[in-house]
Amino acid sequence: MKTKTRVNIIGAGNVATHLSKALFARGVEIVSVFSRDFINARALSHQFGAKAVDNVCDVADNVDLNIVTIKDDAIAEVALELNKSVPVVHSSGSAPIAVFQGFNHFGVLYPLQTFSKQRALDITAIPFLIEGNSIEFTAWIINFCESFLSENVHRADSEMRSEIHLAAVFACNFTTQLLQESDLILQHSNLDLSVLHPLIKETMEKVLELGPEKAMTGPAKRGDIATIEKHVNQLDDADLKVLYQLLSDRITANS
Repeated sequence: MKTKTRVNIIGAGNVATHLSKALFARGVEIVSVFSRDFINARALSHQFGAKAVDNVCDVADNVDLNIVTIKDDAIAEVALELNKSVPVVHSSGSAPIAVFQGFNHFGVLYPLQTFSKQRALDITAIPFLIEGNSIEFTAWIINFCESFLSENVHRADSEMRSEIHLAAVFACNFTTQLLQESDLILQHSNLDLSVLHPLIKETMEKVLELGPEKAMTGPAKRGDIATIEKHVNQLDDADLKVLYQLLSDRITANS
């Protein structure tokens, strides 16, 4: 009888929550959950009957894989405390594979998606970028991903993954920040972002169908200098004035 695959989850944030739930649903045993905030570790581990720990040295050693889902600048520090004989991967888009140098088997399992605990996702639709320190372990990670997470798997070394992550920040995080600025502008007139929902949905759908260059419209695309100047003068925030002008100039230059 085949025994269950056993993993530790190092982290208890957004990515950890989604990955651990997906793995558990597919029959993977979550053995330990680590977070420096024990309350967070306990809240996540309780869902799987796993052990909650706030010291990474206390995670179980008798597992098939340690999955590290913490902030990039904390991975190296945590790696120092992990058992080097236990295979390990991190889920970062920008951290290099070399952060685990010294482990027997190490790699990267990067889900190319934005995660929030409050929103459900179809893990099987998410592309995962995979890298391993050997041909054998790369194959093992791919099999693990295809068996328990998603068959949308792509090999990507640290340089390629870093480029993709950079592009993702522009597409996701910066877009989200711009929408937050839109919401704040609307609040000045006692409105909220819902008035823009049809526009936002059509913009995203059009970009995906036509590509960003063909989807672009608006005053900068038209070369409407008067409207651009009017908008800049409407803004009270000096940083937003600069941002509006920089983006408008960029759009005009690419038109």
